[in-house]
Amino acid sequence: MRTFAVLLSLLISYCPALAEEAPDFSGAWKRDCEKNYGLKIWRNDDDQFSVAFCGPGGCGSPAFIPHTPVAGDPKFKVVSDSEIGLRRVDIADAWLIYHRCSRNPTSWGNENPAERSSEANSDPAQK
Repeated sequence: MRTFAVLLSLLISYCPALAEEAPDFSGAWKRDCEKNYGLKIWRNDDDQFSVAFCGPGGCGSPAFIPHTPVAGDPKFKVVSDSEIGLRRVDIADAWLIYHRCSRNPTSWGNENPAERSSEANSDPAQK
């Protein structure tokens, strides 16, 4: 029984090291990368994310969603590494789909068109 307890405690302490790295949702997310409005998502110190809506005049402050893991949050649906859905509040079970246009959240509105195109069309399996 003691051996089982030791093995169990080792397994519990070792499992986090085996866990996959949490996805990083940081970046500029837009419904259409050519438009100048969408979501800015950045990682907080607590390994959660803040989400702000951005438009031609800049990004809202404070963030409208200040602390979220994104993955697992019922307000979001992770479709792929470069596509997420934000739950609509006006229609039940409907989503607004956003594409990652840049991985750099500080580049809002300054993305290189070539980077936007390659990021939005990238295959997450190749990253």
